[in-house]
Amino acid sequence: MSFIRRAVALERRGADPHAPWGDSTPPPPSSLGGNVAGTNVTEATALQIAAVYGSVSVISDAVSSLPIDLMTSPHRRSGTLLTPSPLVTQPYEEISVVDWWVQFVMSLALRGNFYGQIISRDADLYPTQIKPIHPDNARVRRLPGGTIEYRFNGEAVPLRNVFHVRLLSVAESLVGLNPIEYLRNVLGGTRAADLYGNAFFQNSARADIAIEVEDDLEPDEVLALAKQWAQGHQGIGQSHLPAVLTGGAKISQPITINPQDAQFLETRQFSASTISGQIFRVPPHMIGIVDRTTSWGTGIEQQELGFVRNTLIGYLTRGEQAMTALHPPGQFVKFDLTDRLRGDRLSRFTGHNLARLGGWMNADEIRATEDMPPLPGGQGQEYLVPINSELLTAAIEAAKQLQQQQQPPAQGGTDPGDPGGNQ
Repeated sequence: MSFIRRAVALERRGADPHAPWGDSTPPPPSSLGGNVAGTNVTEATALQIAAVYGSVSVISDAVSSLPIDLMTSPHRRSGTLLTPSPLVTQPYEEISVVDWWVQFVMSLALRGNFYGQIISRDADLYPTQIKPIHPDNARVRRLPGGTIEYRFNGEAVPLRNVFHVRLLSVAESLVGLNPIEYLRNVLGGTRAADLYGNAFFQNSARADIAIEVEDDLEPDEVLALAKQWAQGHQGIGQSHLPAVLTGGAKISQPITINPQDAQFLETRQFSASTISGQIFRVPPHMIGIVDRTTSWGTGIEQQELGFVRNTLIGYLTRGEQAMTALHPPGQFVKFDLTDRLRGDRLSRFTGHNLARLGGWMNADEIRATEDMPPLPGGQGQEYLVPINSELLTAAIEAAKQLQQQQQPPAQGGTDPGDPGGNQ
């Protein structure tokens, strides 16, 4: 496409000024996805794409904002809460627990791997602090003898002090798949489209018209005329100014925009939906794409449920299991999804009413789901029993039989000593 070819020239003008390395030094090889459409696909350039930044921020905010507990069971309904460990309340003392989980998700989403170094332990040698390591500063390999070696910032780290979580991985691979590398064509094409968009507005004096003169011009005269036109009309502040031509010069008919450039906006919209939906599995409305239908569900609530089940659960499960492995046996790290899965007020109250009348939840249990205290005096501990329940029918029949057994014998009955029944 023509805009990609133009973006190639724009990208070749110099190093990316927004690169986190601070100068024109190329980034480490592990962060490179390759050169696509003339653009270097790296973690830094990928985050400059709105759909990428929006998707990973939505996922990281969703995970880091969830309450996290330490429990006696991997199943919340059958476990009890324990006093949270330092690893749960603040995994790394230099940053908050929210920032720690944001970095956990960002590393997994963008690079397929999260690396951490265990830097402190308690008296029982269980970890209390995990320092996040940027994937660019982590190296892992299998030595000739079969031993796995990790190096963080160039220094070898014992395996017992390595905290490594993979998002997607293939058999016999020591690291997870790097999305920057495997999806470089999609990200590079989108990056090139963004660069073209900037160039389109920056260079509004593009060749959509032709200036004709009667005589042949020397090459330096052609350049001078083109430069004069650009100086007077190039840029947003000078676009669409009237043209004043002398010396027999005239403007020919405008050169129409080609169909490929006319589809520029559609290309960007398609790229945004591809990145959010197919790469990061984020519902389109969460990153501002609201102009098209979606297969995530018929309403926001259904899309939210799909987001939890199909997107968040992958990050949450990996985080829970990795953290649980660092705790003593019988202690389990669990995220609380109650608020995330909570429906609208009418739907919740309808469900509460069915649970109450059906007899599988009492008033206090329902109040707990709404963050309300129990009723005083144990009033909310009673369970209701449906009147059409088979168990209730059996209970009523048993009560009747018991009542009959407890009734005294009727007066004027037969004499037990008279077999014949004579008076």
